[in-house]
Amino acid sequence: MSAPPDQPPTGRARGRARGRARTSEEAAAIVAARRPGEVASTVGGQVTSLGRGISPVGRGVSPGKEMPSVPSSGRAYNRGSVTGKPGSSTSDQSSSLSSSLSAIKITSGSSSGHGTVVGEASVGRGAVRGRRDRATEFYVRTRPDTLQSKKGTLGDEMACASNYFALVAKPNWRLLQYRVDMSPDIDHTGVRKALLYHHKATLPKFMFDGTVLFTTTRLNPNDAPIVLTSTREHDKATVTITIKLVGEVQPTDYHYMQFFNIVLRSAMEKMQLELIRRNYYDPKASITLGQYKLELWPGYVTSIRQHESQILLCCEISCKVLRTDTVLEQIEEIYKRTGGAGQFRPSVEKALLGAIVITRYNNSTYRIDEIAWDKHPSDEFEGRNNEKITYMKYYTDKYNKSIRDPKQPLIVSMPKVREQRGGVSGPIYLIPELCNMTGLSDEQRANFQLMKTMGEYTRQGPDKRAETLAKFSERLSSKPEIVEELQAWNLKFSKDLIQFRARILEPEMILGAGSSKATYQLDNADWGTAFRKWNSFSVGNCQKWAVVFSNRDEAVTKEFVNSLKKVAPSLGMSMGSPKIFMLTDNRPATYIQQLDQVIDMKPAIVMIVIPNNKGDHYAAVKKKCCIEKPIPSQCVTSTVLSKPKGLMSVATKVAIQMNSKLGGEPWAVKIPLKDTMVIGYDTYHDSAQKGRSVGAVVASMNSTFTKYLSVANLHTNPAQELNDNMCPAIAKALRKYAEINGNLPARIIMYRDGVGDGQIPYVMEHEIAAIQNCFRAAGLTDDQLLFTYIIVSKRINTRFFTGTKPGQYGNPNSGTVVDDVVTLPERYDFFLISQSVRQGTVNPTSYNV
Repeated sequence: MSAPPDQPPTGRARGRARGRARTSEEAAAIVAARRPGEVASTVGGQVTSLGRGISPVGRGVSPGKEMPSVPSSGRAYNRGSVTGKPGSSTSDQSSSLSSSLSAIKITSGSSSGHGTVVGEASVGRGAVRGRRDRATEFYVRTRPDTLQSKKGTLGDEMACASNYFALVAKPNWRLLQYRVDMSPDIDHTGVRKALLYHHKATLPKFMFDGTVLFTTTRLNPNDAPIVLTSTREHDKATVTITIKLVGEVQPTDYHYMQFFNIVLRSAMEKMQLELIRRNYYDPKASITLGQYKLELWPGYVTSIRQHESQILLCCEISCKVLRTDTVLEQIEEIYKRTGGAGQFRPSVEKALLGAIVITRYNNSTYRIDEIAWDKHPSDEFEGRNNEKITYMKYYTDKYNKSIRDPKQPLIVSMPKVREQRGGVSGPIYLIPELCNMTGLSDEQRANFQLMKTMGEYTRQGPDKRAETLAKFSERLSSKPEIVEELQAWNLKFSKDLIQFRARILEPEMILGAGSSKATYQLDNADWGTAFRKWNSFSVGNCQKWAVVFSNRDEAVTKEFVNSLKKVAPSLGMSMGSPKIFMLTDNRPATYIQQLDQVIDMKPAIVMIVIPNNKGDHYAAVKKKCCIEKPIPSQCVTSTVLSKPKGLMSVATKVAIQMNSKLGGEPWAVKIPLKDTMVIGYDTYHDSAQKGRSVGAVVASMNSTFTKYLSVANLHTNPAQELNDNMCPAIAKALRKYAEINGNLPARIIMYRDGVGDGQIPYVMEHEIAAIQNCFRAAGLTDDQLLFTYIIVSKRINTRFFTGTKPGQYGNPNSGTVVDDVVTLPERYDFFLISQSVRQGTVNPTSYNV
């Protein structure tokens, strides 16, 4: 990572000790590379879609008046607009934008009369240089225009509450956008703000980013431009300020939600919460788990958005898990374990690369991208004024932090996209001793007592969660400065959780072979007792199979094999006696050597008893049995087998898995659709290898959706994912379906996971089109095929509760459907609860059709 000796270093220590400043040539090159603003896209000479329920004249604009001209390019058009990047969810875009704009804190009352403008970054003049593409509508509309209502009718209605608070505005509330021009022209945003804030007393409450002004009150009853004058401090020159109405900001415009999120961020800061990444946490209410070296900071994940009929604030309880151990302590622990031998550096890199760390001196988080073994705290770097300074001295002077180990290596974090836009080019060097680990290690996750203790705080039940949300609402509505701020905008938040009607679907009938049937109780969705006597829908042949285990696991393995043979008949399976292979030791290499011989004997399935789930044995076995010599394989850990309690239950579940891997079907449900294929697609992003992802397609091959074809591939970018992975896999699935069934499907339903809100435009424009081309190439024309594409989102912040009063809240049962009030107006979407939980609050899944 270090720069050659003849070049000045480009890295920087944290706390903005930059590398060198840009030269005038570089600055000129950056300016030259800027793209000019682009005109809004039009269709047939008309600006597309104004959004739901909005007249062509605009809401709140009386028809008698002439509409103010909206600039299609030039100074005010793109200023302040920020387009979301693919991969960030809508709430991500709002929050990243809000965090940058919430830096514009407008303090009430300043002795100078200017109003104080605090903050480094403002989303205003120049903030969108180089990224001026702007959608005509901020929220992508996936709802069909012909759809009148998306509310379903099946199932029984029930009362339901959710973790949303309504935003209450005065009648006829509107957000107006004004453009501010100054003569003579002034480029410095801070100066522009200060000049306008001279007139703070005479203007209504407003928000100003340097070019665009937002207010909820008309500045002039006849909408004529307002002209003001201010005196510039440094040269006493008179500056003329012209404020012109651009128009009313529509609910579909980015600025509309941006405005509400800025107001919310301002309120969160007034609650004295600490911003870490995108969410606010309360370090004053931290919980210390000393014996586990952990600290929990309670906090909130918030976002404001236009929902079906009103603007709602979503608030989810979050916990930041901070470890009290430093990165240096982790490195020292690995050193002790490896003895500093040849495996030391690879072991450190395996443990740390991709991990997120927090620096307590400024509460910032960083991702470890590299370890600079050749750099140390005693090394020098070039400071802001081109002076040489050591990392040790820098941290002592700036943060009063002394570093005890001058020989430790430095960790490297590449700047985030936002920091790169701010001009940070080189890597960020951090001191391991001053960085704390975040999240949990694998050992900590495996510690049952730790997870149980932590779960008391992180997995809150519905009643406790609703109580915490009520406290948040109380803080929001009782702090005088927050109330005053909201009143100035003619806004307030409802104190109560939003309530509505949901539907609960009837339990499904689960089918086995012959007369085997099962259903379940709505409140726990458990039907495991049916397996005491169950005929599987179809069974695979398991007469010839093998078991591989190490000598220390001989007794538990033989006991488990006997249990398997006992439970098999109750599942309708016949299981022969396996061929036994005992190893002399439990090294991964020994397992692989033995497997080579076993697989050559061609058994139907191999069971491998591995010592633990640390990963080395499992990865080696699966590589051999899935890639090198494909054969059905079943891994079991000896730690599970050595617990006699519940061994028959484990044996039942393992037998069901083995039957499935042998091509059997343990159960089925009644599927009314005929000639239908269901496709699922998901991606996994490797945190250690940035840019490398795995995509997998599964597709049903029969009418009961019990037999599937699966394909998995590595890829590095969305285009490769589409062309080299998804489309060939779908084409393969269609060929296989036709081979088995003698015809192609008449209906295809595709469930797509791993899509953030910011990626929906890409999916609509590129992915769906590519998949449809794939269908056409297979011989399915558009009029022959019914194609449904559904985006599935599991990581969402929406939560639902049964009941309507504190003390009565509970978890909704599995099969609960919510398709109104908290859904989004521009989408054909619904929420489904498809699981039952014993602890905490149940997580719904969002489906966007």
